[in-house]
Amino acid sequence: MTTTDDHLPTTAYRPPLRERVRLSWWMLRFDVAMQDYPARESRRIRRELRAAVLDDAARTGFDDALRGLGRPRRLAATYYADLERERPRWTDGAVLAGLIGILLPGYMWIAWQMGALSAIDEMGGGTVDLSWLGVPATFTHTDDTISMHTTAGWGPVALSGALSLVAFALGSRIWRLWGSAA
Repeated sequence: MTTTDDHLPTTAYRPPLRERVRLSWWMLRFDVAMQDYPARESRRIRRELRAAVLDDAARTGFDDALRGLGRPRRLAATYYADLERERPRWTDGAVLAGLIGILLPGYMWIAWQMGALSAIDEMGGGTVDLSWLGVPATFTHTDDTISMHTTAGWGPVALSGALSLVAFALGSRIWRLWGSAA
């Protein structure tokens, strides 16, 4: 495997579609493995690897060039070995904050509404005033009408914000910012 610093491949090798797809798949797996690595440096490494593969593919063939890189995760581990310490995983934190902080309260809200309407139906129908996290809601379940009226309130927003912050901190492993150098 030949590595180049900031040089373009010596020959303009244009791989066929099948090889471009394989290279893109390899690069995607490498990107996932490098998500904790500093972004600017990771992009530079990725450009260099792509150029090196295309350069080697022109000389030795695509399969040998790609095989020369090895497994993406293993190659990423060699780059991580050069870092002073682990870095937070901001993307993981954002995804987890979205799932836990937004989708979970939304699911709880819908489940609570369905449960309230079902309970009213089991009691023979009618209109009931309830509240969820301090937000008043009026449920009506009759033979002709199924409805729910509510207003916006700070309770669900505070719950969502608190869950998002905790999930973001845990998902991103934010304590790595203050970790000691390895």
